Amino acid sequence: MNIIKSSKEIDFEAFATFCPEEARILKDIKAAPYTLRVDELGKIALSQEPFSPIFIAVADILEKHKKFFYKSSIYKDLLAKAIGLKKGKKRPSVLDATAGLLGDSLLMYSYGLEKLICVERHPLAAALITNGLKFSAAKIEFYYGDILNYCSNLASKPDVIFFDPMYAQKNLKSAPKKEMSIFRHIIGEDTDALMVAKKLRGFTRERLVIKRSNKADSLLGKPDLIHKGKSTSYDVYLSISK
Repeated sequence: MNIIKSSKEIDFEAFATFCPEEARILKDIKAAPYTLRVDELGKIALSQEPFSPIFIAVADILEKHKKFFYKSSIYKDLLAKAIGLKKGKKRPSVLDATAGLLGDSLLMYSYGLEKLICVERHPLAAALITNGLKFSAAKIEFYYGDILNYCSNLASKPDVIFFDPMYAQKNLKSAPKKEMSIFRHIIGEDTDALMVAKKLRGFTRERLVIKRSNKADSLLGKPDLIHKGKSTSYDVYLSISK
């Protein structure tokens, strides 16, 4: 792993003095061919020339959502509908089983959830999440590791589990921007998505929400509810064990 600080390459041990939590997560892949850039404050970004650095600016993203929902109703948002947000109803607790770069996580957090827990198993994504949360005031619980291991040790079930497995990109017209394409390549396809989805359904108190491309088949068969957008669907499976 190449680590650049102030235009100079530093070794992993030096990086660990600036970012100890992130280094602990990345130690098992420190020989991987990634390039990280670290600024003077300890903020890190994945660097892949000639594209823009990939980092998670939590505060900036939340401010963007705040401004949007100042003028638009949260209850009209497709993901809000999928996780069961309704006027006059208590906000649910949500477990994001596939945090990635916190895109959907921060959108859900902006709804004013009772609680949000994020889980990510890929060390590079987990390090970026850890770093991003460190520089924000967001009250989000984060766990680096396997989602099923995490769920097996839960004292109480979350109301909602959100699951967005990475699938192969087949429709080039709707492909993500180049920076995200690079990240998708690094993370790889979730080949165990079906097995994980089946088990997750038993860990939620109210519903399992699975994000899918509109061109993809439903992962667990016919959903109880479907919230469909222009390119994305949210398949909702109501809990089988409340």
